[in-house]
Amino acid sequence: MTHSAQLENKIKSYLGSLRPQAVEALVRNMERARFQKDPDPNLQIVLAAALAILRRPHATPPEMSDGSQRRNQIQRMFFAPLEDFLINETLPIRQEARINRGMLTRVWTWLGRDVMPNDFRTVMDQAGNAEVSGERVAALVQALRTRSVDAVGEALHRSEVSETERRRMGIELGGERGIAELRDIQKIFSAERWLVPFLQNIPDRINEQRLKRDTDVLRLVDKCSDRFPDHVAVIAAALIDRSDAPAALCKFAARLAGDEDPKTIENSQFAPFVDVVMSEAERLQILALEHCRNNPDPVAFSQALLEYHSLVRGVERDMDLSLSGKWHKRLAESKRSISNVVTTELNNAHGAVRRALQVPKFDRTGKLQVDQSAIDEAVRTLRVVTLVRTASETFAVNEVGKRTRQAVEQTLEIVTRSQISDLGKARGKELQAHLAAADVAIMLSEIYFGSEYADQLRRSRQTAVAKARKLSASGEVSPERKLVASALGHR
Repeated sequence: MTHSAQLENKIKSYLGSLRPQAVEALVRNMERARFQKDPDPNLQIVLAAALAILRRPHATPPEMSDGSQRRNQIQRMFFAPLEDFLINETLPIRQEARINRGMLTRVWTWLGRDVMPNDFRTVMDQAGNAEVSGERVAALVQALRTRSVDAVGEALHRSEVSETERRRMGIELGGERGIAELRDIQKIFSAERWLVPFLQNIPDRINEQRLKRDTDVLRLVDKCSDRFPDHVAVIAAALIDRSDAPAALCKFAARLAGDEDPKTIENSQFAPFVDVVMSEAERLQILALEHCRNNPDPVAFSQALLEYHSLVRGVERDMDLSLSGKWHKRLAESKRSISNVVTTELNNAHGAVRRALQVPKFDRTGKLQVDQSAIDEAVRTLRVVTLVRTASETFAVNEVGKRTRQAVEQTLEIVTRSQISDLGKARGKELQAHLAAADVAIMLSEIYFGSEYADQLRRSRQTAVAKARKLSASGEVSPERKLVASALGHR
């Protein structure tokens, strides 16, 4: 399981222990916080997990009597069957059944205003009535979703025969992509009767063993694909959301097709299982770029790169993409795009490390001015340099990676040893500043060289600090100062 999946599961576990009212209040606060200046970088992860809980059918218990709360949850209840298919990124090539989460509000507004206004008004009025039971509200939402299948189908048909209708729908839903995502939503809703039980029989997390060798998930998918061949892409999208090793779906597609030849898989009904893996590579590429540009968390960027590398390495290990022009081209374009970002990061690595290793100064009030942003930047870039050391082929940065490592290693070794040496000579406030600088240097060295090397540095640091404090306590003058005093005395 990836680090991101582990973090999400922990968050969901905690949120699941809260009362629904508490989760609802948390969502309201986080949705407001998204529009504030400099929102928390992890807010979106927590918000997505909280929304997932609220969208579950049991999110509105029968005993809930607060009408306003229920009214706020109707939209989430309505879109509950889509949970396995939602993503937060806009893919360069739209993948069937992978629906951008931002589309839901657009579709909800359009349905309630232009397509089914009376039906929506009835349900919202009932939800706001505290005397109506939770079971009744849930049944009304279910019926509303069922009726929406035909209503949306009619609207889509009109858009296909009338250019005016299509332009109008495109304006409301965000162009042709929005219309395509609406079609996916309708397809999933129309399959709810069999799709929900099918997904309930699929494990919440599917490990690599199950996809590559076991037969339980394979039999379920094979049977379902045979009965509902038009929904293979929907099944593939659901599986990649639950997979601990998304790349293994390539091998899973080969098992379903009965042949490991990429051309045979590409021409089979199971091609969507590889298509969705390519879309996941593109999603991780977009996610990494977003973290690189906008997320101050020093770990997020390298973690996204690691997940991308793991997926690409798995795909290239299990499938010879050179035999499939379409998939080979998609992955190559994704790798080229992310390689450019990584190259820029590596070119800036040496400067970032040098800035973080500078001894901090005191301001006018005597407060030590530690440049945390410079430290975070160095942590981020060192994690990238360390990752690329074992993944240079994925990111196509052999030469720049080697050059960067040489410069970073030399700087870290020389400056860190110098910082620790200076500790033994520092006095008073200088000791505090040099101690802060040495601690940063040791932390960065641990990221790059490992814990054993860092432990050696920590022992040297302790020795230097003990020496400095002993000299300070005894009032002993340093050899350098003695030399200066002696020279002045002979003048």
